Amino acid sequence: MKLKHVEVFNAIMVSGSVSGAARLLHVTQPAITQTLQHAELQLGYALFTRQRNRLTPTAEAQALYPEVLKLVTQLESVRRLAKALHAGVKAELRLLVVPSLAVRALPDALKRFRLLYPSLPVSIRTLHSHDITEAIALREGDVGIVYGTTQHPSVQTVPIATGRLVCVSEAPETNARQRVAARRSTVDLAEVMRAGCIRINEHDPIGAMLAELCARQDIATGDGITVQTHHIAMVLAEQGFGPAIIDSFTAAATTSDTLEVRTVLPEVPVSIQALIPQGGQSSKPATDFIESFKGIVAAG
Repeated sequence: MKLKHVEVFNAIMVSGSVSGAARLLHVTQPAITQTLQHAELQLGYALFTRQRNRLTPTAEAQALYPEVLKLVTQLESVRRLAKALHAGVKAELRLLVVPSLAVRALPDALKRFRLLYPSLPVSIRTLHSHDITEAIALREGDVGIVYGTTQHPSVQTVPIATGRLVCVSEAPETNARQRVAARRSTVDLAEVMRAGCIRINEHDPIGAMLAELCARQDIATGDGITVQTHHIAMVLAEQGFGPAIIDSFTAAATTSDTLEVRTVLPEVPVSIQALIPQGGQSSKPATDFIESFKGIVAAG
């Protein structure tokens, strides 16, 4: 199959019709029909049967489609990379940050950065750690800020800081001195999980690490609320939905004076990394932003 055959085949599988495929690819319906016929002639078997103005994939098409999807995905990556390389030529710093660190640490880091580059254009996207890794690999960003360690052949990591998992909950004390003391206390992981805590989804690196720790210690994790970001977990804890297990960096950004913060035992380290594209020299603005972010996190 030629590349144009693959594109048409995928478009028909997605849309279910010649007209739909034509709209997806911005070509005429006769062009789609002709390309499909040429592909079937080359393959020696039919890919679709027509039923009530819709195309139904044959058994051969269904067997072929998983491999075609892989190729389409790779092609889309090439297109994204080509577009990102063009965008990288522009004088703009492209930042990709996990949502929780974009709430407080990012604005503070930008204030420091702006002292060095008061007029440099900056674009910011919030994504989850895995998505940021893929985007940096495709050069869709200049700097990524993520949780946990990352291993990708097209990505280089720069350590930022190491914190730990903490449990945040409404503090029962009303005395300010008692609340300060509570922030230095600890809590057993099993105790928090039994209480039905709010925790991070297992698709998140820290969520996966927490799930693995619970599995090793035979701690049930079925009850409670699961969320996608540490900041949402903290907000829910502030609103009285129960204790939440989050990272210490997010906990440090709270503006609540009634939130109790306790270190989870056994202590679980949480790292922050900066990601940059592998190969080549990072721009000075990118390097300076990483240093600004590192200084803010260290100060917090």
